Amino acid sequence: MENSALNTDAGFAQHFERRPEFLFGSHVDQVVDASSIRERTIQDLRVFRISDLFAGKSEIFLGFGLPNVYLTVPDGKGGYEKFAAKSLKRAPSVVEDTRNFVQSGIMLRFIGLPDHAAEKLRAAMRVHHGKKYMTCVNANLRVLEDAGFTSGKRKLSSIYMPYALLSYLLSNGLEFEGKAVELEVVRTTQANMESYARQIIAAELMTFCRHGERMLEAKAQKSKVWKAARAVVTSPFKLVAAVGGLVGIKATAPVISREVAPALPATAEYHRDFTVKLSVPSSTGAVLRQFWGAHALFTGEQTRVNPLDYLSERLKPFPQKNPGLVTRLKKRVLFSKFVIKLIHKILAPSYADLGLKSERDVYDMLRTDSVKKSNKYNLVITVKKIIVARTTVGVKLIDWILSKHVLASGYDPDVLFAGEVWKDTDGVIHINGNSGTYQPSDEDVLAVGRYMQAAFPHLRVVVDLMKHGA
Repeated sequence: MENSALNTDAGFAQHFERRPEFLFGSHVDQVVDASSIRERTIQDLRVFRISDLFAGKSEIFLGFGLPNVYLTVPDGKGGYEKFAAKSLKRAPSVVEDTRNFVQSGIMLRFIGLPDHAAEKLRAAMRVHHGKKYMTCVNANLRVLEDAGFTSGKRKLSSIYMPYALLSYLLSNGLEFEGKAVELEVVRTTQANMESYARQIIAAELMTFCRHGERMLEAKAQKSKVWKAARAVVTSPFKLVAAVGGLVGIKATAPVISREVAPALPATAEYHRDFTVKLSVPSSTGAVLRQFWGAHALFTGEQTRVNPLDYLSERLKPFPQKNPGLVTRLKKRVLFSKFVIKLIHKILAPSYADLGLKSERDVYDMLRTDSVKKSNKYNLVITVKKIIVARTTVGVKLIDWILSKHVLASGYDPDVLFAGEVWKDTDGVIHINGNSGTYQPSDEDVLAVGRYMQAAFPHLRVVVDLMKHGA
């Protein structure tokens, strides 16, 4: 049973979902998905209100915005202040009042620090106030270093670029005065970790271009020669932007508000006996994922409830006695055993063990499905495991290919059920039998509802009977 006193939302202003997310060749075990909070635009920056994210006023976190990295600490007066620096020594570093707003993006929240850590950070910030540095990353790391923070065998002040810092801290952790600091990854942007990391890298690569353009703009206001030079230099970028506008490419993706199901009660004694694993792609799959989205398979195993007590018949893929041409093409060509095996070698040649998870952990890993944002998952239940795969990621054709139940099952001969599962805005877990490949009966759907309710007794599980497509 899970400790009833444990509250995974401790310190947050509202309930947020939590799940692992990919980061190029690796993954982050748990990311707090706070993308449901409101982002505001100030000039060309997206910001959020700190009080929308954190409940208290004693948080210390390192923020990765676009393109800035900043350190935020309590000011000792009931508010927050941050250390902000400019790259290429363009302006002195400053300690400034956040006025309750900071840049949106990825936050590394420092947990478990002693009270005097904030005092030491504030003192270090003032030592570096007014100084110029090559990058904002390096400026903030010098503050951390002077305050008593270390990480691995490398000096923090030897790091200069945002993504290098993010990946280094995620791999090596952080210590304060020789003791490990727990780092909690919080995401306020709607882009997932990997997508946002790509934006960070792009911002790094464009740093010199941005500053060069600013220099040209300043000189162009004083000289016709520089004005002409600026026009020549910037014309290719304007052409690219114009073409992008014609084909519907926008520089900034529209923000779609997202609903989040309510939290489960913190006082219940949840079962914590689900061994959860995440598919790990091959190096080729990691590259292809940058184009087709983060398709992943999750598996869960437990021995407390036996699915054979509810579902005794094995389901066969493509069970039609007289299949049509389309079905025969799917079975023998598009989704043949050979093709599925090949896709598995790219998409899921191995699995990362995420450890034991509770009912509430699994609940929070599911994205909330709503009218505004569809978040349904394929569900496959075998004799040994529960397999879940998100059906919509981004590219419709790839989504269609990778959302087939035989991909999730890998043609496992012990499939007992296949359908869909989702969590609605009230926190209710829905299950249906929408699988044209395995075509479970209504009796199977009702039986799997009873099985899932027994496996997750603290969740409300309902079944949606429907006509099953071909």
